[in-house]
Amino acid sequence: MKIILISLIIWFQAVDNLLDKGYEQYDQGEFTEAVKSFNTAIEIDPNNAESYFLRAMSYQGMALSKLAVADLEKAIVLKTDYAEAFQQLGYIYLVGQAPVLAIEAFDKAILLTPKVAELYINRGSAQCMLGHLEKAAQDYQKAQKMGISYAAYMNCDQ
Repeated sequence: MKIILISLIIWFQAVDNLLDKGYEQYDQGEFTEAVKSFNTAIEIDPNNAESYFLRAMSYQGMALSKLAVADLEKAIVLKTDYAEAFQQLGYIYLVGQAPVLAIEAFDKAILLTPKVAELYINRGSAQCMLGHLEKAAQDYQKAQKMGISYAAYMNCDQ
């Protein structure tokens, strides 16, 4: 029993170390190297949602949106309350001009983290893309009440 416990501790430390290393690589813009670190972490623990999320961020840094979306969706399957994954998924869809999918993702993120003003700004932008001006205005007003005002971005005139 003691050997199993020690093995589990070493296993978790290995994954944590790889995630730390990969995040540092990601933070330095070394996206290809970061992906390699996250791949190894996933090989060790294929059920770690954070590994998929961080690899998605690296893929996004490499402009590989389809791979990023697939990893974010996997992270969400593994951790259904992963607000950051929903937020990032929404952002990819927003930038990719898929406002309906962006709104769906932002809606889920807002349910999980309703006090994140940027979610309302992003969802408002997606509403603008669809011509839903009243809904966009409501989201922008909600963000303003939360203390965020990006006036240049918080209108549908652009």
